[in-house]
Amino acid sequence: SNIPIIIISAKCENYDKVLGLDVGADDYITKPFEPLELIARVNAQLRRCYSLNVEDSVEKIIKSRDLILDKEKIILTKDGKEITLTLKEFKMLELFMENRNRVITKQTIFENVWNEDYLYDDNVIMVHISNLRDKIED
Repeated sequence: SNIPIIIISAKCENYDKVLGLDVGADDYITKPFEPLELIARVNAQLRRCYSLNVEDSVEKIIKSRDLILDKEKIILTKDGKEITLTLKEFKMLELFMENRNRVITKQTIFENVWNEDYLYDDNVIMVHISNLRDKIED
């Protein structure tokens, strides 16, 4: 879960703090504490949590011109129409869309899409790129 957990405890030994953090707490405050410090720590955790949630939601959908790539549902739409892609084509397009305006080597493509070491045979990459172009270009 992304919900922050703050332990407030009278136990102030290092062992107790480490144990509390090890079991999943995001912060550990010992009594007595200043109310302003508690508020500051809660706000810091909420900022961190909100930031992570915003990043997660942004990363799930990638848009480029008339293409919308939904990484969570593994769906590509163009002008509102769903386009069927193989998983390799989807991963390749995802890599391209996440790295717009960057040069991507064949080695990077192969290692990211196939999750294997590149053996300098680019034919499989070029075939997939050709198939992808046939599906998404007008």
